[in-house]
Amino acid sequence: MKAFISFKQKLIITYVVFIVLPLTVLGFGAYYLYSQAMENKLSDFAEQVAVSTSSNIESYIQELEKFTLQPYYNRDLQDLLTLEKPSDPSEELEKKETIEKNFSLWQSQRESVQGIYYYDLPGTTAHPQIYNQGYLPPSFTVEMMPWYADFSESSENLTFLSLHRPPFGDANEAKSRQPVFSLVRKIYKSTTMLEYAGYYEVDFRLDDIKRIMDSVNLGENGSFFIMDGNQQIIYANDAIDEQLLANLPEISKDQQGKQRLTIGSKKNIVVYSKVGQYGWTVVGDVPVVQIVSGNNGVRNSMILLGLVCIAFAILLSTLSSIQITKPIYRLIALIKRVEMEDFHIEYANPPRNEIGHLIRSIIRMSRKLDETIRNLYQAEIFRKESELQALKSQINPHFLFNTLETIKMKAEIDEADSTVEMITSLGKLVKSSIYRGSDFITFREEREYLTSYFHIQEGRYATRFDMSVNVEDSLLDHYLPKLLIQPLIENAFYHGLELKQGKGKLAVAIRREQDTVIVQVTDDGLGISAERLEQLNEQFRSAMSGVARSGSSVGLANVHARMQLYFGSGYTMSIDSEPGVGTEITLVLPTIRSESEVNIYVSRHTRG
Repeated sequence: MKAFISFKQKLIITYVVFIVLPLTVLGFGAYYLYSQAMENKLSDFAEQVAVSTSSNIESYIQELEKFTLQPYYNRDLQDLLTLEKPSDPSEELEKKETIEKNFSLWQSQRESVQGIYYYDLPGTTAHPQIYNQGYLPPSFTVEMMPWYADFSESSENLTFLSLHRPPFGDANEAKSRQPVFSLVRKIYKSTTMLEYAGYYEVDFRLDDIKRIMDSVNLGENGSFFIMDGNQQIIYANDAIDEQLLANLPEISKDQQGKQRLTIGSKKNIVVYSKVGQYGWTVVGDVPVVQIVSGNNGVRNSMILLGLVCIAFAILLSTLSSIQITKPIYRLIALIKRVEMEDFHIEYANPPRNEIGHLIRSIIRMSRKLDETIRNLYQAEIFRKESELQALKSQINPHFLFNTLETIKMKAEIDEADSTVEMITSLGKLVKSSIYRGSDFITFREEREYLTSYFHIQEGRYATRFDMSVNVEDSLLDHYLPKLLIQPLIENAFYHGLELKQGKGKLAVAIRREQDTVIVQVTDDGLGISAERLEQLNEQFRSAMSGVARSGSSVGLANVHARMQLYFGSGYTMSIDSEPGVGTEITLVLPTIRSESEVNIYVSRHTRG
């Protein structure tokens, strides 16, 4: 057995579902979009920081390039470096001291300078000299420098050396010294400036690079570092995760960019920007968990706000459902009263909405139902009384019919042929009226009945009237109620033609028109005045209310009442009349083709 859920409960559940579900989806969707926006915003910011940092480092190295132009600022020193070497040892010693003093002066001008070297071009002298502030072994030559092979063959005047350890005479001492990056410049001869005489190298510590990098901040878990093309870390302002380095995607050839990297269960955003053409790349690492942790407050606030909205929605949906279902329950109570046959229901001030419209419609329907039941009850009484009157009056027609048969036999003995014909026609009429068969006859039988009636009238009035009956052949076997047209003809004789001066005309025309049968009874008698016509129409409107029970069974009102009982209000009788011109009565009847269709209308009439 299914559990019963009231309309109010269903309404509340529907409200809750259609409010809570979109609200939940909207909340999670908004949180997701907010998180994505924050992630994109932070990644864009990190990329901008990387670009700005790489730009600062590039500017710094470009400044160092200008610093390496010091030999060209001192023409005497340039001559001393590039012209012929002195043969006297004392002069050579003096030259060396002069050069190294200048190197010391230049080194003092910039704190980050670790060392300055000058290497004679190999092959220019028997013993190419190397000038510096430190100590190099006597056997050390420029060819031993890792940059020499490529740089000597290139057309470039300057080359950049990534992080390395400077050469020293003692290997242990070399390992203890800090790594440096260097700029090596070709020094041209001062006389021609077309060919160079040696190489000028300046080693720089990372002090200034550290200051630039340490000014960058990406939060608690974010970090920046510099690496070269061989993924050697130049400097990092924080410890670098080894897994990050192992899984770091290959930096594209683009000058800058960003990529998402997943390491285990951790997601990172990696941004990068290359430092000019020096082979260094500034790399930033931003863990996504840092972004999520920053969104926790927003998420908690949205959840709290969502719960408040849901509680408020449930409260409003409950109150709204009560307000909506209250008139419905009152309507149910009214319908139960109608089920108990109490049709006098009332509802004070129904709401001005669809439910109020339904309430007003049901109240109107109950009143019409009460009126219909009363009319049907009155129609049933009318039908029973008519049947009773017919039973009471049945004896007189039987007696009349038997008497007419006796008179007919006597007229035949006396050879009164015209009298015999009139009595025969009258006998047919009387027989038809007392026959207790079906309430319906065919148009063929109705035509014979009307012909007999006209024959009697011709015998009575001689040639005073012209009478005709015209029925379409296709309608001869269709059906109509018995004695429906004869009262109209009788009315035309006694009220229209009998008092007319001169010869009169009476015509009955029966034809098909779409799905209906049109019966027209037309005379050129006295006509009907407007006041009398209005009275007749009023009788038609009130025929079901008792006017037709005055004792007359052949009046126009009875014809109209019988049509309404059999066929309903869709089929009508109308009178068109003009005083001194004539009268036309029109009946609109349904097309009844068979006895089975007759039974439908008879059963309807029997039910009242």
